[in-house]
Amino acid sequence: MNLLALLKPGDRGVHAHRPKDICLAALFLSSAVASAAPLHRYTVEVGESLDRLAVKACFDGKAPASLVAETSGARAFLEEVRLSGRLLHGQGEIIALGAAPDNACVDYRIKLQAATTAAQTGGAETRRIGGDLLTSVGDWLWRPQQMEEGADVEVSFVLPPGVAVSVPWARASAGTAKPAFRLGPTPYIWPAIAAFGRFAEREIALPGTVLRVAFPGGLTLAQQDRAERWVTRVARNVTLLYGRFPVESVQVIVAPTQSGRGPVPWAYVSRGGGAGVHVFIDPTRAPEEFERDWSLTHEMSHLFLPYVVARDAWLFEGLPTYLQNVLMARGGAIEEREGWSRLISGFQRGARAGPGLSVAQASERIAVRGNYLRVYWAGAAMMLDADLRLREVTQGAQSLDTAMAGLAECCLAPERRWNAEELIATLDRITGTTAFGDVVRGQFGSEEFPDFKRVLVRAGVTVKNGEIVLDPSAPGAPFREAIMRPPAASSR
Repeated sequence: MNLLALLKPGDRGVHAHRPKDICLAALFLSSAVASAAPLHRYTVEVGESLDRLAVKACFDGKAPASLVAETSGARAFLEEVRLSGRLLHGQGEIIALGAAPDNACVDYRIKLQAATTAAQTGGAETRRIGGDLLTSVGDWLWRPQQMEEGADVEVSFVLPPGVAVSVPWARASAGTAKPAFRLGPTPYIWPAIAAFGRFAEREIALPGTVLRVAFPGGLTLAQQDRAERWVTRVARNVTLLYGRFPVESVQVIVAPTQSGRGPVPWAYVSRGGGAGVHVFIDPTRAPEEFERDWSLTHEMSHLFLPYVVARDAWLFEGLPTYLQNVLMARGGAIEEREGWSRLISGFQRGARAGPGLSVAQASERIAVRGNYLRVYWAGAAMMLDADLRLREVTQGAQSLDTAMAGLAECCLAPERRWNAEELIATLDRITGTTAFGDVVRGQFGSEEFPDFKRVLVRAGVTVKNGEIVLDPSAPGAPFREAIMRPPAASSR
């Protein structure tokens, strides 16, 4: 956030000017900044094997003192680095350039090493998918450690015949001979995936976004068509929160795998240079299994929030865990009663996991077996409580829908990380209430799992003989119905 925007003119150390003076000064300043901002240009030549890259990085004006990569251990993939033809030596996680001349170019060669485990083991990583290659950008992109204000990096690719590239970055320009992209302002330490291979990429336009869907790994045309329809339906359901998708452009990678359980054994989101949603699917599963699977809805729902620090997993996992059920019900993928049933079942599993741990403690120990269930579902229970409270205290004028819509207007800048405290305070300001803060203050430090039963009673949701009962006479019944029903402005 720009601190100057929060201050009065006198606080900023400036004097008041006539409007004409302000316009002329702003025009002069913007022109000067635009002309001064460096654009560093990278050319990445991809070899026939896809795992060998020759990179030329040419710097606009003053060369950076050093280059860094996001992946720890990325130096192991470096075969050679030259600065203006001179071979550079050194060790560690930084390539020191020393007293490089202005407009210098660095040439380096990469030999990528793909993961050899049978199944995906984490987020962004370099992995062979059939004849194609998914690459962690952090394994091969060495960037200036410090960037001047307004500076950017343009990356263009020289590809073998028939080979395509998928990245999360914005296209630099249309109609160029080589595909070129701008990295934008996200920090170098944020992971991202690039895919190289002979795969198809399709664009799906929906309210507020364009999904650029790549299909590496040899899916058949029929499988790609089914996957495209599934991705489209899920993304359209996500727009039912407030009428549009939360970000303007998304890289979607759909790759096959036979490892793991269910139709979507693994999925994750990346943020480096732009939003990326990556799903590994079992293409042998029936289409109806994908329609009822929550994984893609969950991952896309992450994008309603900005990048949140790792210690606040209860928030950045809790919100998607809640919304995966709400949005599937709104879109008709599941019935309303099943939406409530899935929530209750999840709350019960979360309450049994990590007994005696507060939300804060479970988030700190999320890697311990089972604690993640407590983190995800405690966060989801808190989001349900906040959603219902908002609707109650404002008689339906505010809700989680309006809170997330307001967040999209102010606070999804791609270069900033947030913590939960900042976000909760911001959501309260957006809604003009204390609903989010009240829920967090009341439950975050408690060793007891959030009291979801009390919330469900207010909403008129009970379980009788294993069946969900929705009480139309409950005080919160109208708000309960609104939670699982798309707003009129976004209904199809």
